[in-house]
Amino acid sequence: MKKNMKKLLALVLVLAMALTVFAGCGGGDSGSGSGGTADDSTLRIRLRTALQSADWQQCAVFESSQIIWVQVFEGLYGMDEAHGGYYNLLAKNIDVSEDGLTYTVDLVDATFQNGDPLTAEDVAYSYGVAMENPRFDYVTSMINNVKAVDDKTVVITLDYPYSAISHTFWTIKVYSKREYEEAKANGVEFGTVPHTAGTGPYIITEYDVSAGLKLKAYENYWKGAPDIKNVEYRLITEDSAAVIAYENGELDYLTNVPLSDWDNIKKAAGDNCELIKNNDVLFVGINWASPTNNNILGNQKVREAIFYAVNKANIIKAATSDYGTPAYEYMPSEYVATSPKVSDGKFKTFDYDKDACHQALLDAGYTEDEIKAGIDVGTILTYGTETSEKGKAAVVLQACLAENGMKAQVELGESAPITARMYDQDYDIAIYYDSGNYDYNNIRQQLHSESKGMYIIRYKADNSPFNWQRMEELITMGVSTADEKERYDIYTELWNMTMETATILPLYHSALGVAWSDRIDIGDVNPSFYHITDFSWTE
Repeated sequence: MKKNMKKLLALVLVLAMALTVFAGCGGGDSGSGSGGTADDSTLRIRLRTALQSADWQQCAVFESSQIIWVQVFEGLYGMDEAHGGYYNLLAKNIDVSEDGLTYTVDLVDATFQNGDPLTAEDVAYSYGVAMENPRFDYVTSMINNVKAVDDKTVVITLDYPYSAISHTFWTIKVYSKREYEEAKANGVEFGTVPHTAGTGPYIITEYDVSAGLKLKAYENYWKGAPDIKNVEYRLITEDSAAVIAYENGELDYLTNVPLSDWDNIKKAAGDNCELIKNNDVLFVGINWASPTNNNILGNQKVREAIFYAVNKANIIKAATSDYGTPAYEYMPSEYVATSPKVSDGKFKTFDYDKDACHQALLDAGYTEDEIKAGIDVGTILTYGTETSEKGKAAVVLQACLAENGMKAQVELGESAPITARMYDQDYDIAIYYDSGNYDYNNIRQQLHSESKGMYIIRYKADNSPFNWQRMEELITMGVSTADEKERYDIYTELWNMTMETATILPLYHSALGVAWSDRIDIGDVNPSFYHITDFSWTE
């Protein structure tokens, strides 16, 4: 009897092992990106570039912000473009004084991932840290004081009325004061190792700049424990490798799908994919102060000639596989209510026009022979490779100029050093990208002199040919009123002034492709910040 029982148990174990192996080998239709085993509770997401830091202040690359700003940390406001934009998050309620200078914030009952309760002192401390960081001047310069009046009440006092304060409430994240201070006291640079200093729904458990990172659900999250318990970000730098990984069922969520592979992704994903207009802009910037070729770009007519030479259709076809949308506005009006609309016809635009380009060069003082030989306008600078989106745009721009009597070199490189040069105005012509604009006041980053280190064109200068004083006045006027119509009119004048300088030329708004596995339901697609708390398992 015992011998028979042992034989039976052995047979059961063999069958169990066989079933396990079988489940691990297949597991679903790889054509829909499903893959994996049925009991695999880890959500797998592609990471295109290594996480910069686990500190929200140190995240300059957008993909890092998608993780740290949303999944790990939280602010007084959240951001959800698919459902109307800003919404109350850590702020339970905000009362505004009649003069628009005092904001009284009541906080929700939340805890940090380390178990400490969220207090007004944590909020005041976090704002103080951000206000000392020049990078966040554009969202904090209007703040006079942030004070905790009791455990759950913060009073924020402004120097002047500021209708775009919602963007500040979204941008500034809240630290656990205790944990942040302990890291400093121990000589540890905050953000270089996993921490529990955020109130967000996910905790970083592993962080390797060469491999990726892992998150686990914060079970005591104040809005309720997330359905997805484990998240693994896999560092896959090559787009082709990411597409293959999705097709093989190795990724559950793939955002920023390479548009050149969109047709293949659609075949693999079936109904589990969506292509939407992105909340971004790729634009050409011209450094009017560049000394190149006797300050050739200081000539208004030369800058206009460059803009008339730009064939947006050709650039969109090459850079986005024809999925992008021609841009005339700095911010897509679908996502930003006060963004000037080209359909209103109230600001200057530049379209591809060979005759206008030629005439502008003649008006600039160049002869037919000089135009035929090709006028040197300097170097086109951007980051990426020749096969990257910006690299392709740069190469096509170079060809556009060559076809219209101008010549330029193309210089490509890594993002960090190239953008640093742009911020220092160490370039001739730049191709630059901006995204995640939710209020038109965000254009302040490009136009206002106080945004040094963020803008790539310096309008304020002793020898400036522009009425930068009026531009900055309009920026101030735009946030001094909460009336949407007034703000729209103010920003329309501001954008028209900007376009008349012939220094910024919007090229296109890209398309955002997102694909997911049949293991998950992702809800509505957001163009900028996805929320893993919106995801749920379908199994």
